[in-house]
Amino acid sequence: MVAAAFIALDPFHIALSRVIHHDALSATFMTLAVLTAFVYWGQNTGKKWLVASGVLTGFAFLSKSPALYLMPFVALVGLWFMVKGVRSREYEAGSTGEKSALYLAALKRTILDGLIWFACAVVVFFIFWPAMWVAPMEALETVFFIGSKYATGGHAKGNFFWGEISKDPGPFFYPVSWLFRTSPLVLVGLITLPIVWLLERTTNKSKPTQSTGDQQLNPNHSSLITHHSSFTKYLPLILLYILGYYLLMTVGEKKQERYFLPVYPWLNLLGAAGLVGLANYLWLLIKSRRPAQPPSNRPITPYPLPLTGLLLAIILLINGYLLAQNFPYYFTYYNPLVGGPAAAANILTIGWGEGLDLAANYLNNQVNPSQTRVSSWYQSTFAPFYKGPAISYSKEKGKALAGDYVIFYVNQTQRQFPDEIMFDYFTRRFNPQQVISLQGIDYAWVYPSLGIDHYVEDQTYTGIASLLAWQWLDGDAPLRPGDSAEFELYWEYLGKEVDEPFFFRLVDTQGRVWAENQSQLDGDRNPPRENWREGEILVETGRLDVPAGTPPGLYQLQIGFYTKAPAVTEGELLFQIPPDEASRIVASVPQPDFSLPAGTTRVDQPLGDSLTLLGATLPQKGFPPGSTVPIDLYWQVESLLPADSELHLGLMTETGEARQAWFNLSLAETFNAADTGWQAGDIILTRWQLELLPDISPGQYHFELVLPDNIEITLPFGILTVVE
Repeated sequence: MVAAAFIALDPFHIALSRVIHHDALSATFMTLAVLTAFVYWGQNTGKKWLVASGVLTGFAFLSKSPALYLMPFVALVGLWFMVKGVRSREYEAGSTGEKSALYLAALKRTILDGLIWFACAVVVFFIFWPAMWVAPMEALETVFFIGSKYATGGHAKGNFFWGEISKDPGPFFYPVSWLFRTSPLVLVGLITLPIVWLLERTTNKSKPTQSTGDQQLNPNHSSLITHHSSFTKYLPLILLYILGYYLLMTVGEKKQERYFLPVYPWLNLLGAAGLVGLANYLWLLIKSRRPAQPPSNRPITPYPLPLTGLLLAIILLINGYLLAQNFPYYFTYYNPLVGGPAAAANILTIGWGEGLDLAANYLNNQVNPSQTRVSSWYQSTFAPFYKGPAISYSKEKGKALAGDYVIFYVNQTQRQFPDEIMFDYFTRRFNPQQVISLQGIDYAWVYPSLGIDHYVEDQTYTGIASLLAWQWLDGDAPLRPGDSAEFELYWEYLGKEVDEPFFFRLVDTQGRVWAENQSQLDGDRNPPRENWREGEILVETGRLDVPAGTPPGLYQLQIGFYTKAPAVTEGELLFQIPPDEASRIVASVPQPDFSLPAGTTRVDQPLGDSLTLLGATLPQKGFPPGSTVPIDLYWQVESLLPADSELHLGLMTETGEARQAWFNLSLAETFNAADTGWQAGDIILTRWQLELLPDISPGQYHFELVLPDNIEITLPFGILTVVE
């Protein structure tokens, strides 16, 4: 009962039981599976206990893969009691052969029991995991692959332990974390357990037993911690379970305190045994000082039932107080006997998201949440309480810059993740607007941030630079042909040369560049070049000039930088931007003052009712057969025209004969052209790359435009010379 009270009121077990993690379920099923195995093999009970152990093991397997530890351990339990059982009957066997037969028969029974146990576990595992119904091998491979990956890879964000940040905190991590997570009474019980055991051994050796018949009269001979034979029967196995699981968890590089939870119930049990033994010792000590009583046939009670009730009351009082003190989070509990939260914050990685609800509540009351974007560590914990948009960030500095506010969390600052430079960036510029403290420890800090409109994640060229975020200074208003738009670019320095400039450009569906400009470092907002550290957050500014004649419609933004690296044959590196973030609209704007660029031949001829060809830019040189001819056409829209309009083009002789034709040429290659309409007054620049037939005859030709809907409407223009 005392052990059950410890388990039921264990703060760490309660905390893990309230979150969507598998550890509490795994620990519960593993403990029950071992207990029922103890009952079956240790008490020689019916098969129902064996089946129950197998069923519980199946659920433990489903909960978490480390539960596979039960397979060798339960096998050990069966063999342990098999050997003990045979040894207790060896006196019945006279010869060595008969002893061997006893062992062989017992081994067969144990193997059969083990197969029944394993079969029950497999049946449960199969029935309650639908993936096993359709793809069993793939499901098992995934479990083992991911499990081994997590075990050998270390914690991605590092582990803060005893003032150091590392992937593997070492063999002392689990014992130390348990000391901080267990309750004071359990720790006292564990310390008391060997002391009481030594007292019992000393007392029983020094004071002989007086007896009348079969009744012991010397109370000092009564067992202190082993008055129930079951405890001594199972104690070696309990210790082996704890040691074995500790070694299993310690071998893996990745360590978290919750991984050790399956051991907690057994340590609680040992702690309970220590407290019961202490209470028993004190009770017997009191009884031994009473006047001698006449012999009685009643069995000597090691301690009375009211003493058990007193122990339970003490546990309920102390553990209940500790739970109430840490309500509603419970993860904030740390053992006061080893320094409590203040000591834990200097030794262990702390914080499971507790306090983020308070940060959300603060912002809900201080700002207009619907118009305020917040970047939060543990965003999945913060977002349900915040009434506005929330951004989840981890190592992505651009996401932290994108919020109007950013929240730093205690285990993030402990591990300086992603690096100290990001914290320096904010602490140099801002003061925290709110600090959330729990149990005397600062858990969360609410800082103002930059509110950058656009961000990306994992856009890094290792050893060179990472793209973090960008924004247009006038917001995401449509761009205007013939106008400029200023922008800011935030990037992370990883070794990029200063003379490798960033660029912004607009491209169409064919990847053709319609506008491009480079950015420059903002000297007032960046540290001096000699002070740059790897990971430095830098800002650049620039202006994108949109040429007159750029067809209205949807374009994609490209961000990259030019590089002299020999391995980059293209001379530039592009960052991958999500299409919805990269989309930019060029507005439909009449341009009454538009002038044809130099080198363009004026045409000023209508083509149907919707278009007027203002001019054409044609190459002056001759082109051989099979080559590509670039031409640019400037149009003025006279009436509403779909942006996906097409034309035919013919290459005509002087006598009007067609020598080559290009069909369904788009006037522009904007994105989502079918959903775009050009307005009267728009100036449209059409760019075509025309491939000549390899067998076209040399000579002088002219072009002729044709409306696909009415081939009678044509417009001749320009001259093209085909040479040998």
